[in-house]
Amino acid sequence: RPLTFSKPKPLVEFCNKAIVLHQIEALAAVGVDEVVLAVNYKPETMAAEMAEIEKKYGVKVTISKEDEPLGTAGPLALAKAHLVTAGATDDPFFVFNS
Repeated sequence: RPLTFSKPKPLVEFCNKAIVLHQIEALAAVGVDEVVLAVNYKPETMAAEMAEIEKKYGVKVTISKEDEPLGTAGPLALAKAHLVTAGATDDPFFVFNS
């Protein structure tokens, strides 16, 4: 069975840590304090894992749920409401794909 049979791809371990954890650790280390994740497969599992990561790293994690897979760039449009806040439309953001 594939590794993603029972868990979303970002939670598959690489070097004994979930792929997404490597990314969030790196972001937290440089001062990022908010992350938006586009999630389609097993959103409940991702939300539960992200709750623990939020506490451990002090990073707010917002789940932007895809009702159907939108491809690589599609989730950006879906997450736009989370990325653009009143008066902060020029703030930079990172895009990762795991």
